[in-house]
Amino acid sequence: MKFRIPIAVGGALVMMMATLVGGTAANATPAARTTGIGTNAVEQYRIFVHTANIDGAGTDATVRMKVYGTLAESPGYINLDNAADNFERNSNDYFGPFSWYDIGRPDFIGVYKGSNGSEWYPEYAQIYAYATNTWYNCPMNAYYGDGEETRWFDCP
Repeated sequence: MKFRIPIAVGGALVMMMATLVGGTAANATPAARTTGIGTNAVEQYRIFVHTANIDGAGTDATVRMKVYGTLAESPGYINLDNAADNFERNSNDYFGPFSWYDIGRPDFIGVYKGSNGSEWYPEYAQIYAYATNTWYNCPMNAYYGDGEETRWFDCP
C-alpha cells in the first residue's frame, strides 16, 4: 500500500523539518525579551562574594566566575572586578548587574582564581536574579592556594 501526502501538507512538513533540523529554530539566537522567565528572556543578575574573616583569606588575584543554571549558563567566565579593593579579608563584594539570557535557577558556579595574587578563602557567593527578586546561595568555604585554580560549587 502506498501513502500519498498532498503537496501542500508535504511542503509544510518539509519546511517544519528544515526549521527543526536545518537550524533556523534550533540553532538561531533566541529572540530577546526584556521581561518574563524563559529560555528566550534576557534577564539581569548580580553577583555577591563574601571572603572569610580568617588570617590570609584575602587576595589581589584575578577572580572570575561562571554561573551554570537549570536553563542555560552565563556567557563565559565573568571577570569580577570593580573600583573597590576586592576580595580582602571579611569583605563583601558586589558585581553587576549583568544581562544574560535567562539561566533559570543557578545550579552551580565555577570560580577561577589567577596566580597573580596570594591565597584566597571565599566563604560563599550569592547570585541575585532581578526577574524573580531572588537570592541564590552558593556555599564555598574553600582554600585557594597561590597558584591558578578553578573550583566548582553547588548552589543548593
